[in-house]
Amino acid sequence: MNATQEKIINRALELFNLSGIEYVGMRELAADLGMRIGNLTYYFPTKDDLVFSLSQAYTASNTQIHIYLPVKSLYDFLKKNVLLFENGLKYQCLMLSMVHLMEQNTRIASNYQTVMQDRVSGLVQDISLLEETKYVKFGSEDDKLLIVSSNSLQNRFWFSEAVLSGSRQNLASQMTHYLRMKAHLFRPYATKKGIYDIERFLNELD
Repeated sequence: MNATQEKIINRALELFNLSGIEYVGMRELAADLGMRIGNLTYYFPTKDDLVFSLSQAYTASNTQIHIYLPVKSLYDFLKKNVLLFENGLKYQCLMLSMVHLMEQNTRIASNYQTVMQDRVSGLVQDISLLEETKYVKFGSEDDKLLIVSSNSLQNRFWFSEAVLSGSRQNLASQMTHYLRMKAHLFRPYATKKGIYDIERFLNELD
């Protein structure tokens, strides 16, 4: 990606986050950047192309977090989720417009299915490791599935709930609430050292 493409993507992300992907057009973006529309479409022929590039950047940045922060404890797991939530805030327009994007952008829809399979698989591995290292203990496979499903749903949809209860502009201030909720999801299944990790994490959030 060259400097001009990076400039376009960064400004598009700012405008999309502020107003919503659906409400910012390519001509509006070009005018904001001080570019001719033809120069903008030289790099991104359509808005779908631009949004798809943003979605790829989001996926790649999340992947880097997963690679460089392996989970060895419940505390590690929760701290990794702080970075994932913060990264989600950076790309919040994608999360808040997900249903629309899935319906309108076939490349995003196709890529989403693959990414979600990988993410859920990684989440199952993390939870299984926490069980093996005795940070959590499940009474049944259904309990384990519940934790995996609850975490997956929260990661994808806390943005929408936060906007419905507040506004697009104060998502960052609400993030701590949902991170606390994530930690408490583990409490019924946490062992003694798991509880210690939960309390340590919650104390650091305050």
